[in-house]
Amino acid sequence: LSSACKTVHQTKTRVEGEKTSTADLLKKLEQPDIPYNWFFAKAKIQIEDSHNDNTVNAVIRMKKDSVIWISLNALVGIEVSRMLITPDSVKMLDRFNKRYYARSFSYVQQMTGVDDLNFAQLQRMIMGNDMQAMDPTKTEIVKTDSSYQVNNHESQIESVIWINALNFTMAKKELKNKVINQTYEMDYDDYRLLADRLFSYRRRVRLATKEVYNLNIEYQKVTLDEPQKFPFNVPDKYLVVKPETKEEKK
Repeated sequence: LSSACKTVHQTKTRVEGEKTSTADLLKKLEQPDIPYNWFFAKAKIQIEDSHNDNTVNAVIRMKKDSVIWISLNALVGIEVSRMLITPDSVKMLDRFNKRYYARSFSYVQQMTGVDDLNFAQLQRMIMGNDMQAMDPTKTEIVKTDSSYQVNNHESQIESVIWINALNFTMAKKELKNKVINQTYEMDYDDYRLLADRLFSYRRRVRLATKEVYNLNIEYQKVTLDEPQKFPFNVPDKYLVVKPETKEEKK
């Protein structure tokens, strides 16, 4: 009990004692990236919508600023999908239906509802550090005993981010696209040290559009700076699915 009281006292002192401007605090909240050139991870992902509730094993490989490679496998070990994402393109193999999709990176923006999402930001989302620079004049920060709530209204997308006050890790992020009525939420949990930085091994994602999608992500193994390969071969018998709209062709 004495130890718990001491922790609470220290937390209140740190938060209430901050005598700094919004701009200074925002700069402080922008955590530096975990240093890496190569990234490898194995994860278990539960994917749920109104029709299905499936759990898959995922393998994620990245070469920083160059390639993101993702393989999704059924629990029995059969690959169901493979993706290859670059700064300007998205390629996907649908193993179950034997189809191949090739799209521009704007396809990822359409799926997430974040119009200004780019490859670098997607990398940071995978790394669990997508705290972006914000305009202090359009940002409000609410302090509590255990967190900072950062409210931003810079564009058509409103964002609310909760930051742990003790270690400045991200606890939750919520984005609302007011134009297309879409909401994206991500919770970060189970932080552990990775390359002397804190990395979230458990994430919960909720994407609400006309349909609601929920993902529970649990990283089981993460390694850095071991060179990776990104195999992606399209079998001859696969149907090539062309973009349906002009927007997808960009």
